[in-house]
Amino acid sequence: MTMTNETFTNLTTPRVGYVLPILVLLAVGAAILVGNEACSTDAGCVEGAKEIWRGYFPDWVRKALRALVQFVLSPWLWILMLCVGLAERFRPARENQKIFSTGAAHDIVAWLLIDKLGFGLLVASVFSYSAAVALYEDHFAFLTIQGVDQLPQTARFVLAFVFADFLNWLHHLIRHKVRAFWVFHAVHHSQREMNLFTDDRIHPFDKLIAMPIMLYPTMVLQLDLPLVPWLLVAQMLYTHTYHGNLRTDYGPLRYVFVTPQSHRIHHSMSPEHADKNFGVIFCVWDRLFGTQMDATGEYPLTGVDDPTFPAETDGTLLGILKTYVHQFIYPFQQIWRRITTGEWELPAG
Repeated sequence: MTMTNETFTNLTTPRVGYVLPILVLLAVGAAILVGNEACSTDAGCVEGAKEIWRGYFPDWVRKALRALVQFVLSPWLWILMLCVGLAERFRPARENQKIFSTGAAHDIVAWLLIDKLGFGLLVASVFSYSAAVALYEDHFAFLTIQGVDQLPQTARFVLAFVFADFLNWLHHLIRHKVRAFWVFHAVHHSQREMNLFTDDRIHPFDKLIAMPIMLYPTMVLQLDLPLVPWLLVAQMLYTHTYHGNLRTDYGPLRYVFVTPQSHRIHHSMSPEHADKNFGVIFCVWDRLFGTQMDATGEYPLTGVDDPTFPAETDGTLLGILKTYVHQFIYPFQQIWRRITTGEWELPAG
C-alpha cells in the first residue's frame, strides 16, 4: 500500500466535544457507588474508603496506581507536553499534520486511557509483579551478581539502566523478527500520524513479551525497588518525546541516543528502512550490531504495509472505540489466517 500526503489530509478532524461530559458522568457514577459503599461501614466514610482500597486492590496494583498518578501529575510530564507541542508547531516532521490529530486522539483515548489504564491493568493482574518475582527467584536467581550490593546505589542504578536498555534493544529486535510477535507489535507501528502518545499504542500481549525486561536487570543487580519507578519514568519521558511529530536529530547526540528522526526511520513504510534502528534510549547497540541507519534528513511516511489494517479515520468517541476493538483483534486474525492458510497476510516487520 502506497501512502501519499493526500492520505494524511483525508483523515478527519477528531470530534470529541461530548467525550468529557460522558467521562465526567461515568466518574461521578463510580464515585457515588464507591462512596455509598464506603459510608455504609461503621468506621465512617474515610476509613470505609481505605478498607475498599486495601480490600479490593492487591498491594502491587495500589503501588502501580500511585506511581501512575504521580507520573500523570508530574510537572515534568506537563512541561514535556508543552515543549513537544511547541516543537511540533514550529518544527514538524510532517507539516500538514495537526497537533491534535485523529491519530493522536486515538492514541490518547484508546491506547492510553482505555487500554493502558484499563485492560492493561487487567492483563497485569494475571501476570502480576509477584508472579514475575517468583519466576525469577525459582529459575533465574543464579543470575544475581553477588557482591554488587556493596557498590554505591548510584552505580547500580546506572548499570541497571544500561543493562535494561540493551535487553530492550534485543527484545525489540526479536519482536520484529518473530512473525508471531510482529503481528502484535505491528499495532504500534500502524500509526500514520506520529505523536507524543504513540508510545502508548502497544497491544497488551505485545507488552507481555517485554514485561520482565525492566524488572529483571534490577534484580540481577540487587537494585533497591524504590529507585525503579525513576528508571521507568525516565525511559517513558524520553520514549514519548521521540515518537512526536518532530523534525530534529539532536545534532551530534544522534550518535549516542535514539532521536525523533532515527526512530521515524524505524517506523517508516519504505522497504529500504526495514529492520533498522531498534534502540530504545541508546543507539549504540544498533551501531555495534549493524542495524543502525542514520538516513540523515529523511522523515518518511509511517505505518504498516497492509491495506487490511483497521487504521483510525474517525475521531468520534464511538469511532475510536470501534477502531480500538478492531485493532485489538487484528493480530489474532493474522495468526488465524496463518493457521488456516499457511501464509502471513501482514508483511514482515
